[in-house]
Amino acid sequence: MQLMKRLVFSVLIVTISAGMAWSGERGYQLVASRDSKLCARVLEAFREDVDDRGRLRYRHEMFRQIVWKPVELKGQGPKMRRCSTLDKALMDLDNDGQQDLVVKTTFCMKGPPSDSLYVFPADSPALDQASWQDLSPLLATNDKFERTGGTYPLTSFPMKNDSSALTALFAIHPFLLDGVTYVSLTDARGEWIVIARYLRGERFEDLCYLRDSRF
Repeated sequence: MQLMKRLVFSVLIVTISAGMAWSGERGYQLVASRDSKLCARVLEAFREDVDDRGRLRYRHEMFRQIVWKPVELKGQGPKMRRCSTLDKALMDLDNDGQQDLVVKTTFCMKGPPSDSLYVFPADSPALDQASWQDLSPLLATNDKFERTGGTYPLTSFPMKNDSSALTALFAIHPFLLDGVTYVSLTDARGEWIVIARYLRGERFEDLCYLRDSRF
């Protein structure tokens, strides 16, 4: 009887330990930051906003404060809308006190989708001028994040691996926190998340580097 109790107790301890190890393997960790308080708040929000596979859902209130609406372009659009979507939102993306018209495009490049952002004055006619057959009025802006197929090096802070970067396929999610607009950047691999402020042009100020603890 004592032997059976010991066996049951041992199995229980192993099960609890395995569960703790599993839960500890999931989620994001703060690796480097310029604003530790901000990064801690974002990290806590992210930990509350993952699905049962540890993937971010982007459903937290700070993301939902920005209201995206589909863009209706002239002309015949692609049949597969999952791989060719355009959405727009008004927000103060660069935090200069003026509203911006921000257009988010999602296009597939030989498989998974990748996001880009294009930024205009709030009253810009760019979307009225663009069509599915001619996106040049949209793409011509100098204020954008357009790196599909390229890289976003993580070089703002010293880290052990100086070659870390987001690559090829990007997911971009602006969000609001205490009235300030930030941008969450990651790639299809999902190892790193960058929290940044948009500065204009193609420039960003990196504030937090978060790493998925499963890598």
